[in-house]
Amino acid sequence: MNVFLTGATGFIGEYIKLAVEKAGHSVITHSLSKQGTFSILPSGVDLVINSAGRLGGQGATTEELKAANIELPVALGRQCRKNIIPLIHLSTPGVTGLSANAKETAKYDPLGEYESSKVEAEKQLISNCPGVTILRPDFVFGPGDMHKLPLFRQVHKGWFPLVGSGSARTRPTDVRDVADAVLKSFPGDILSKGIYNIGGPQILSVRELAQIISVAMGKSIQFMPIPRFVFKAALRFGPLCPKALSKSRYQLFGMDRFSNIDKAEKRGFVPTRSFNLTAIEAVNWYRKQELL
Repeated sequence: MNVFLTGATGFIGEYIKLAVEKAGHSVITHSLSKQGTFSILPSGVDLVINSAGRLGGQGATTEELKAANIELPVALGRQCRKNIIPLIHLSTPGVTGLSANAKETAKYDPLGEYESSKVEAEKQLISNCPGVTILRPDFVFGPGDMHKLPLFRQVHKGWFPLVGSGSARTRPTDVRDVADAVLKSFPGDILSKGIYNIGGPQILSVRELAQIISVAMGKSIQFMPIPRFVFKAALRFGPLCPKALSKSRYQLFGMDRFSNIDKAEKRGFVPTRSFNLTAIEAVNWYRKQELL
């Protein structure tokens, strides 16, 4: 099968490319950062996988979010519909907001501009690209992930700020489980067509998450519980607020936010990679790159 893959140079895209090629398929790649705006599919394509996306924050503009998260998938969907080609689109559980055990049927409730752009893409694909498969991977990490590096570096310091008691829960997901889910979304397979939350086998509190990372590093860690009202008050200082007490950290680790993966599991897709083992691999990768 000839597969057209967007976002191939991104963290998740690279793992998808490796998995698809290992499964014996040919991959034609496309990267917005390298090749520019998408226009038309190459001839001979049998399947399209869209793993491209622009995260919010870090200087991302509204125009960049719109181009990567809305215009690109909509253009792909248009081409797939015209040529009767299956499309697998990677979205985010954030489209239904920060909630506990959220199912695919939950109402759209995006938290920010990034999530809102993902909502718009989903809506247009569902309306205009019949048979699309939408995967929503939850809190993806693994060797090579630069977005989770600040989390690991914070643990490496030997102390970790907690919002309240640190009991808020999340579902870390190994990037290779995401790549496996993509393979299971190929035409005729168990996740073909529909919307599926993809998540790891463990639901962990923030305290447990940081503790596992510290064990992987062979370091002791001290937790610093910070009452919610203190955390929120600190955020008002803007540039003067300590980096460890960022708004994104409060949103990510201040409340339960993990997706329900029952739908995918009932179809037969069961994630296998534990956070404990992948944390060790991630730590080793960071150290090899001299990032820790």
